[in-house]
Amino acid sequence: MRSEESGGWRQRILLAAAVVVLLVAGVLAWRELSSGPRYNVAAERMFKCAECGHVFEYTIKMGDIAPIECKYCDKQAGWPTEKCYWTKGEDGEWKAKLEPTYVILKRAMGIDEDTYCPDCGHKVVGHNPKPPQELMDAARAEAGQ
Repeated sequence: MRSEESGGWRQRILLAAAVVVLLVAGVLAWRELSSGPRYNVAAERMFKCAECGHVFEYTIKMGDIAPIECKYCDKQAGWPTEKCYWTKGEDGEWKAKLEPTYVILKRAMGIDEDTYCPDCGHKVVGHNPKPPQELMDAARAEAGQ
């Protein structure tokens, strides 16, 4: 009789553990599904107006073709940008900066030329890479972060 009682308790404990696991999984699934669609993250881009020079965030929608309408001057002159995290130090050497300069690639506008950052003169390319991590760390240290 003793083994039947211990077997019953064991089943109850296993059942309670299974219920807890299912509840936790349900809560995690609900939280993930209710947080909203994440596909917009890839569609959120920075644009720059080739006419007025303003930089603005824009969420790309199906059917959009660049250039888009600038929300500052209302002209069809908003182009997607690349980020330039380079600058030149007082000694003239390249170094990193924390806040990027947003640059319109000439090739995106149909101009077959290389693009250079208007602030620092560094060449900017599609999917422009950040400076090496040690230079970004030095920029953070210089900024006190």
